[in-house]
Amino acid sequence: MELIQFLQQFDFPPILFLMKGITLLGNVYTYPLYLIIGYFFLKKKDWLSFLGIIILSAIVNEALKSGFSLPRPPEEFHLVSVTTSGFPSGHAQMGVVVWGWLGKHYNRIVPASVMIFVIGLSRIYLGVHFPHQVLGGWAVGFVLLMGWFFFGRELKKKE
Repeated sequence: MELIQFLQQFDFPPILFLMKGITLLGNVYTYPLYLIIGYFFLKKKDWLSFLGIIILSAIVNEALKSGFSLPRPPEEFHLVSVTTSGFPSGHAQMGVVVWGWLGKHYNRIVPASVMIFVIGLSRIYLGVHFPHQVLGGWAVGFVLLMGWFFFGRELKKKE
């Protein structure tokens, strides 16, 4: 709770606007946009890989949220509305999956890492996740992404 309270000390309109914008980058409603843009800029095989990891991550996140059903911080801290349980953070998890995939694909790991970090930080700032829920989302996303890359590489070896 201390980190949320510390971050929310800096709550003034430009910061709130920025954090709401950043959090949209990990929102479930932006996935179709990522996929549409990817469809035009990625090779078909790469686009299918991108589509596959996004779908897998969404399914895993929903299953984990349902299974753990852990509460979020108290509503008095929420600067945006939320409806699902808190663990793991879907925004943090999808941030790792989407931006991690793009970072590896385009060899832009540092900018991707910054995006992953600020998406997670935005969820804490907005008061909708405890830090451990964001860390859990990052961990799940990382495991999924590394597994995806590992099995993708193994499949390429067999071709």
